Order: sequence, then C-alpha cells, then structure tokens
Amino acid sequence: MSKTIPVHVLPPIKNMWLRIPNGTQDGVTFTVAADGGIHVKGTSTSSTGRTDRGSIGETPLPAGQYTLSTANLPAGIIIFVSVTTGDKTEYIVIDTSITNLTSTFTVPENSTYQCKVGAKNGGPVDATVYPMLETGSEAHAYKPYA
Repeated sequence: MSKTIPVHVLPPIKNMWLRIPNGTQDGVTFTVAADGGIHVKGTSTSSTGRTDRGSIGETPLPAGQYTLSTANLPAGIIIFVSVTTGDKTEYIVIDTSITNLTSTFTVPENSTYQCKVGAKNGGPVDATVYPMLETGSEAHAYKPYA
C-alpha cells in the first residue's frame, strides 16, 4: 500500500533591496558592508531636514505585493522604497514611529523602484541597518541582497 502526500515547495526567500553606493553627503557617511548591512555615521546638515542615499536609477518592479522590513532601526535613521508608476511616486517608509518595523504594499503594473536610507537632522547617528524587501505579505529574517 502506498499513499501520496502533496508537498508544496516554496521559492527561496530573496532580498530585493537595491545596493546603495558608498559615500558621504551633508555630513553623513553611508558604507555598505560585505553582508549588505548599511552603516550610517555622522550628523546630517541637509537643508531639507534629512540626508538620503539611494540606489542608482529606476529598476523595474513586477506588479504584486511586497514587504519592506528591518530587524532594528536606531533613532535618527529611516529606510524607504520609492515606487514610481507613470507620473506618480509612492514612498513606503519605515522609521522609529512604526512599531513592528514592517510595511506591506501593493505595486501596480509598469512600476519602477529605488531603495533609500536616510539620516534625520538633529543629532549624530552611528549604526548599521539591515533592510529587507521581499515579495508577499510576510516579513522574514534578513538575507543579504545582490
């Protein structure tokens, strides 16, 4: 006697966060470590109230549901994804005002995205963040991105 048991194999979890370039601007240095963590150090002197560093160019993002998350987010640092569809841009932001450090959002057809890290004006920051962008509505533990 034999019995067939159906098994559903899930695709591997992939971090779709886009690499930001290393560099210093407005008094803040952004350095990407080998494991993909982004070290943010300095005091922002930006005239806009925050210094942002982001991925280069617009990268296509297939329609669907996505989750942006991070395990830790020190005061003064934010992470966000900007999604552009036509002439409309939406910002999915995680900062210390979000309790669970997770945000799920839906992307329409023909969209592009950029990933960014920001340091708010007002005080020095010196910390490493580990952003995770993945498909679906569940946040998983950090995996290095490409």
